[in-house]
Amino acid sequence: MRATLMYGAGDVRVEDVPDSVIEQPTDALVRVTASCVCGSDLWPYASMKPEDGPARMGHEFIGIVEDTGSEVTTVKRGDLVVAPFAIS
Repeated sequence: MRATLMYGAGDVRVEDVPDSVIEQPTDALVRVTASCVCGSDLWPYASMKPEDGPARMGHEFIGIVEDTGSEVTTVKRGDLVVAPFAIS
């Protein structure tokens, strides 16, 4: 899987990272089909200290639910989901 990581102010990289897995019964795995970098990601772009990184960027997306934990009841495999800033 590819992810955008910020290592410090102005240091952004796209790298391969391990695939996500269900860890908690309330987790859902979503295959992201469209995403964006939010304005709130730009604050650390100017000021993040290298010792605070790396941090994943981006938290607004649209995608398809691939799997869910045992306690997830509001979405199921195959559902289209949207994660806007207000809830992501």
